[in-house]
Amino acid sequence: MVELLIAVAIMGIIALLGYPYVATYLQSAQLRAAAEELVTIVNGARQIAIARNTTVCVTLSDNAVTYTTGVSSGCAGGTLFTGAGTAADGTMRLQNSMQVTASTASVTFTSLGAAVPAGTYTVHNPNTGSNLSVVVSAAGRVSIQ
Repeated sequence: MVELLIAVAIMGIIALLGYPYVATYLQSAQLRAAAEELVTIVNGARQIAIARNTTVCVTLSDNAVTYTTGVSSGCAGGTLFTGAGTAADGTMRLQNSMQVTASTASVTFTSLGAAVPAGTYTVHNPNTGSNLSVVVSAAGRVSIQ
C-alpha cells in the first residue's frame, strides 16, 4: 500500500511539473490551427478564381471572410460567393477565439491564381498576445510566417 501511495505521489508531482508546458503547447497549437484555417480559406478563393476563370476578392471584416467573384479593380462589383463552407450570408468565420487583422484591406486573385495586391493577415491570440502572419505573395502563394 505504501508503494502505491509513493507511485501516485510521484505521478502527481510529474503532472504538476508538466502542466505549464502542456498549457503553453495547447495555446500555441490553437494559434497555429487558426492560422492554418485562414490559409485554407484564402487558398479556397484562389482555387475558385482558377476553376471559374474569373477574379475573386477576399475581404476580411470582424473575423469573417467573404469571397466576391467577378470583381473589377479594388473589389468593386462582382457577386458575393455562397457555397461550400460559407454561411447563408456568404461569410466564413474562424472556429476559435483568435482575432484576425489585415495590412491590406482585401486581396484579389486573378484567373491565373496571382494575388493583386499581395497582403498579410495577422492572426492574434488575445490570451497570450502572440501572433502569426499569413502572407499572400504576388504569385498567389499563401504561407504562415
